[in-house]
Amino acid sequence: MEARPGERTAADVVLFRPKYSDYRVTSLPVPWGLLSVASYLKREGLTVRIIDELALPDWAGPLEEALGRKPVFCGVSVMTGKQIKYGLRVSRFVKARSRTPVVWGGIHPSVLPGQTLADSSVDFVVKGEGEETAVELAAALAAGRSGAGIAGLGFKRNGRPVVNEDRPFLDLDALPETPFDLIDVERYVGTRFGARRSFELCTSRGCPHDCAFCYNPAFSRRRWRTMSVGRILDRLRRLIGEYRIDGLTWREDDFFVDRERVKAICEGLIREKFRIKWHADCRVDYLDGCGGDFLELLKESGCRALTLGVESGSDRILRKIGKGITREQVLRVRDRLSRAGIVQNYHFMMGFPGETDDDLRQTVGLMDLLMKDNPFFGHINGPSLYTPYPGTGLYEESLRRGFEPPSCLEDWTDMDWHALRIPWLTGRKRRIVEDTAWNIMGISQRGLRAYSLLKFRLLARRNIHIPCFERRLLPLAHRLRGAPYDR
Repeated sequence: MEARPGERTAADVVLFRPKYSDYRVTSLPVPWGLLSVASYLKREGLTVRIIDELALPDWAGPLEEALGRKPVFCGVSVMTGKQIKYGLRVSRFVKARSRTPVVWGGIHPSVLPGQTLADSSVDFVVKGEGEETAVELAAALAAGRSGAGIAGLGFKRNGRPVVNEDRPFLDLDALPETPFDLIDVERYVGTRFGARRSFELCTSRGCPHDCAFCYNPAFSRRRWRTMSVGRILDRLRRLIGEYRIDGLTWREDDFFVDRERVKAICEGLIREKFRIKWHADCRVDYLDGCGGDFLELLKESGCRALTLGVESGSDRILRKIGKGITREQVLRVRDRLSRAGIVQNYHFMMGFPGETDDDLRQTVGLMDLLMKDNPFFGHINGPSLYTPYPGTGLYEESLRRGFEPPSCLEDWTDMDWHALRIPWLTGRKRRIVEDTAWNIMGISQRGLRAYSLLKFRLLARRNIHIPCFERRLLPLAHRLRGAPYDR
């Protein structure tokens, strides 16, 4: 019997996604990694229960029941930061109530498998893509064997971490159908860009670029892989037919790597008359060099918005972080997308090692230019605070500049840009970074828009910084009222 949302049923394997923020997540991302692992396990005849803390905050009862049926293992998907805190919570919950082995997978255990295994609540680590590794591990545990010889697996031998050789990357066209029956799909359907029922689709993995702040060069080794266009259209046809989807976010690291692939997808959307409204992330340089007919094709196929990773308004910083774009390219692409009628969202970061006051002013100034007199401006994500994640290009420089990395798994919990303290970002500079993020958030909210926009423009155009005292007072007011505070 297959595990369905809300059912009380046995499962050979339990897969758990911990929440990754202390704040409310308004749009739930689909747990693609767990679904993909589950598809391989199901193909081998195993039953799987997926528990997503984002969708099921009261997870303890369902998990305890599942553990009572003695699953082969409980897999926990974790990335660096707050998700480690909640991953450890669920792992300790499992340990306290059963003898079920706990397996960690995802970005953080893939980058630091040895340190992850050193924690007593983690029995195994899956490094990299986990589909085939999970199948082999389930078979080994069911037969009473160890993890020796299973590629992509880390385990403990006499209490000491052992990490096997890496596993080759998968052929994405060989992936089984996604087992959406294991989640409550309606929890992940939203309204975006005029679509009443918007969902996600993941059709590629990895990224060929080498941004110095990003985990991808270490995780995917700069390899980009995709499903065939025919397979992509088949999967989308299923979403439309079974779940009445009329909107889509392409949830992948780098949707636009292959322009011919994107053109073929767009032509397929038009030919099949799918009539969906879609959104994707995109690099600026991909659009700076394309022709106007390509943008027209995007719009005709249903593209309503693109999110562009800009990161900094300083050309010096853009070179330093290996972004491969310039400030002028960003402005050219803004103009081209506005002429094409495509909404633009932008992502920025601040707090890079070696970033000067002038670099910060240029970044705030570029944000202002992107918003100014732009009817197709959507919103700015961030600016995020640069965080020295292990395996990234700037990590070694961060160590040289005084960053002290956590010495154990639990301490990585504090690698959260909301609270992280990095030695080169102090005083007025840190206040500017935090207050800029606060003002950007305020600009998107009706009641705070005018006030936040005034403070932002004073900083962007006159270098006058008005501290956001309300940023410090609001959480205190909520605590005094005994009410939760959603940032």
